[in-house]
Amino acid sequence: VYSDPDNPWIQEIDLDGRVQWQWGYVDGEAGGDDFTYSQDEFRRMRLGGGVKFLQWFEAKGHARWFDDDHARGGNSRGPEFLNMWDLYLKFNAKKAFGIEGVDALKIGYGSREVNSAEEWNTSSKKIKTVERSAIANKIWPFDTRFSNPTGVWVEGAKGNFDAQLGVFSTTQADSLASWNDGQLYYAKLEYDFSEGSGFDLAEAFIAGFYQDVDITDDRLGGGVEGTGSAAVRLGKDRWAVRLNAILGENGDQTNAAREGSFWGFVVIPTYWLIEDKLEAVASYQYQGAEEEQGIRINSRYVRRASADRGVAIPNGGRGDEHHSIYGGLNLYLCSDNVKLMAGVQYDEITSDGSDVFDGWTTYLAFRTFF
Repeated sequence: VYSDPDNPWIQEIDLDGRVQWQWGYVDGEAGGDDFTYSQDEFRRMRLGGGVKFLQWFEAKGHARWFDDDHARGGNSRGPEFLNMWDLYLKFNAKKAFGIEGVDALKIGYGSREVNSAEEWNTSSKKIKTVERSAIANKIWPFDTRFSNPTGVWVEGAKGNFDAQLGVFSTTQADSLASWNDGQLYYAKLEYDFSEGSGFDLAEAFIAGFYQDVDITDDRLGGGVEGTGSAAVRLGKDRWAVRLNAILGENGDQTNAAREGSFWGFVVIPTYWLIEDKLEAVASYQYQGAEEEQGIRINSRYVRRASADRGVAIPNGGRGDEHHSIYGGLNLYLCSDNVKLMAGVQYDEITSDGSDVFDGWTTYLAFRTFF
């Protein structure tokens, strides 16, 4: 809404937001019983913005503005401030100190996403499937209010490389958290090798975190102790493919069956049927675990059936082997600012050879942002 790079006080002010609605229908079997379940919800509603000021600083913040808990058996469904999704300040050290050896160097403090999975390195405004894969969600270090941790980090760039290093508090808060519990250590390295590769898009990255916190204190991401993730993105003309391999450790849990190592991979190919208008998307995810309850199916919408309809899903949807296949279409109505999505997904998750859930989920979604 304002931009003047020569103004010594305020260089830029921007506002942005997103509204996302979706519907899911499950037809499956759990615990030996067949069931169906459907639910619609306002998936996300966020509003925020940022300001660049004093030539060296940038502040950003986004709030979650809609409470829709009827899918979890509640009665709330309307505009209401929930918490801050992110709230941080960045300092441009390269510009302030005239550092010549790097292309970018910034220091940040505040709450923000910590992204290890490839799908979490893609904004919810841009993701190709209605929901991210279960293993990608497993290694997102969220707090119990589904917001992001507070920390300090450094991000830099040199040539085709971008890197981040950070330390984050595991203490839970609706905006900025204190440092009363443990720490999460995070690193990410990205490399763009598209030049000379023959691809229009050719990127690779590795990322991971380790959470140093006692089981009795606040922990992030369901308590996952640590994870490593490696991904490649390739694209040429109308097609693209994203591949992500993940390895992690659950660490200490209150239930020993949920401890041990876990692993998996995700493959997401896409193809423009009508360029920039109609996109075909597919996805395959596999995840496995050392212990019989070391992984879990997504909450939407299979586990929601358990909470809302009393469907008895064994182990709360946990198991040690999970296959998921998705196919869908994305229709872009106004560039990518308005998008309609439709998809069908099949999930099969087992625990020690016994079925936990298998069935189909049908999705419809509306996504818009400014």
